Amino acid sequence: MLYSHQERVNQHFTNDSAFWRKIYHQRDVFAAAHQLRSGIALEWIDALGLPLGSRVLEIGCGAGLMTLALANRGFAVTAMDAVQAMLNETGRLVVSTGVAAKVNTALGDVHQLSLKDNTFAMVIALGVLPWLHSPGSALQEMARVLEPGGCLIVNADNRWRMNYCLDPFRFPALMPVRRRIRRTLEQQGLWREFPAKARSQPHSLREFDAMLAGAGLRNERQKTLGFGPFTFLNCSLLPNSAGMKIHQWIQSLADHQVPVIRSAGSQYLVLARKSSMKSGVAEGMEARAPSALSA
Repeated sequence: MLYSHQERVNQHFTNDSAFWRKIYHQRDVFAAAHQLRSGIALEWIDALGLPLGSRVLEIGCGAGLMTLALANRGFAVTAMDAVQAMLNETGRLVVSTGVAAKVNTALGDVHQLSLKDNTFAMVIALGVLPWLHSPGSALQEMARVLEPGGCLIVNADNRWRMNYCLDPFRFPALMPVRRRIRRTLEQQGLWREFPAKARSQPHSLREFDAMLAGAGLRNERQKTLGFGPFTFLNCSLLPNSAGMKIHQWIQSLADHQVPVIRSAGSQYLVLARKSSMKSGVAEGMEARAPSALSA
C-alpha cells in the first residue's frame, strides 16, 4: 500500500513537471502562495549568514528555481528528487544558468537517504512532507544528515486553513464523515475514482511541531501563508483578481500576528534547528519547545 502511494505521487509529479516550472510565474492565489513561500525561505536563509561553500541539501528540487537561488548564493548544493523528470528540469536550468559546477543532482527517497550523518549545514524541503507516506520518518532522516546546529526549512499543509474551515465540503472536522460516505458509495458501486489520485496529507500545526520535536529539531521560526482560493461546496466563489486582493489583505493581517488569522494560512513554514549539543537527552529537551503559532 505504501509503495502504491509513492508510485501515485511520483506519477503525479512526473505528469505535472511542466506545471511546477510555470507556477512561479503565474498570477493566481495558489501560485502566489508558492511564490511567497520561496521568498520567505530565502529571507530566512540569508539571515542565517551561512559561509560560502556551505553544503546544502535540497529535497524535492522540482523545477530547480530554489536550487538556482541556493547556488547563486555560493552554496554547494545537492539537489535531490524522487522523480527523474524533475531532476531533468533542474539539470537543464543549472546548466543554462552556468551554476552546474555548484550543483550535484541525485535521485533518491527521503525516507532512506543514502547520505552520511552530520553532512549538511542546511536541509530545505518545500512542498515535500505533505506528499509522503511517512513524514515523521523523513524528518528523522533529514535531521540525521544535518550537522549539529544545522537548520532545516520545511513546510506542512495546514489542516485548519481558513479557506477549508469556511467551506462545509472541506471543513476538516467533517473529513471522517466524508470518508465514510465515499466508502459506502464505493461499496454500492456508485463512486469510483480511477485511476487513484495522489493526495497530499495535511497536518495541524501542533501535529507538525510534535513531528519536528520527535526528530530532535527545535522550531525557531514559523509562519503560515496563503489564504484562498475560497470556495463553497467546493465551487469557486471569486474571480482571480478579487481572490488575489483578499489573499494579500488577509496575509498582511497574518504578518502582523493577528490572533487566529496568523495560524490559518494554507501552508505552515518552519525553520528548525538541530541541537549542537551531543547529549541526546539535552537535544530532546531542547526540541520540545512549542512554536508560538501552535501553542
